[in-house]
Amino acid sequence: MSNYPVHVEIEHKVHLIRGANRARFPEANALLIDDEVLTLVDAGASRNHIVTTLRDLGHKPEDIDRIVLSHFHIDHKGHAAHFQEVSDCTVMSHPSADHGIKTLDGLIDFYGIKTHRFFNQWRYFIEARLPHVISDYRVDEHFEDGKPIDCGEVELIPIHAPGHSVDHTCFGINGYDTILLIDIDLTKFGPWYGNKVSDITQFKETMKKIIELEPKTGISSHLLDPVTENLRERLIDFESAFDQRDKRILELISKGHATIEKLGHVPAIYPRIPHEVFLTFEEIMLQKHVDILSEKGLVLVEDGRLQVQKA
Repeated sequence: MSNYPVHVEIEHKVHLIRGANRARFPEANALLIDDEVLTLVDAGASRNHIVTTLRDLGHKPEDIDRIVLSHFHIDHKGHAAHFQEVSDCTVMSHPSADHGIKTLDGLIDFYGIKTHRFFNQWRYFIEARLPHVISDYRVDEHFEDGKPIDCGEVELIPIHAPGHSVDHTCFGINGYDTILLIDIDLTKFGPWYGNKVSDITQFKETMKKIIELEPKTGISSHLLDPVTENLRERLIDFESAFDQRDKRILELISKGHATIEKLGHVPAIYPRIPHEVFLTFEEIMLQKHVDILSEKGLVLVEDGRLQVQKA
């Protein structure tokens, strides 16, 4: 069992289910809306944590009426297929999520890693550590951006928030004072955009959109507790990582780390590379930065070699 409470009520009928291992990937928090329509938002917390929360609130897995998935990533769709099979509940997602959610091949395509040199190592990791995400998933309905999902007393308001992924969606809870931020996760790492369907420009626009909503509480998928103190400042600081990474990449190129591979081995974005699989996503993110820096005329790319352009 975890050395912290598995679940906590954060608003009336809204319960945060904390992921195992302090909600670090490949775990992620989930929400249970204990309302007329028993609704699970994301299913990436450990199965035991989800079942324990249901039991403590007087329910069984068979009682789940609906699962709402924020996006296609494995730490968010997680155990949705299992709980859908047990309960025959409805699964909802953003319309752009289907390809990545429904099959492993679709997920791999969205990740954009099939031709990467460490793809086989990634595939082994998934099969060994997360065999439940290899199965097919069924999506029954799509939610609409801004159209409330009625749970009874509680309404979830989808906020399409692309950048982290094409389908990434946050959720206002009975308005926008409290927002389930999903993978605008406010962790020290900062923004993550290591897939083919991730986009830095969209992520920046999403950050502005969320900041303008002025939430008072932000619920991260990878922090154990909701963020209430200095939330606006935390969001602004999170967004600032994009420019900080641009600056670091330019500095490293000027010091002779003149290829994506060399930048990845520093590394330039991850604080460290504990396993070579992480290089897959480090290099995807680096390429996105280099593409933008090249478009701005700050980096010259010739035959895969990078050179800082002098002003």
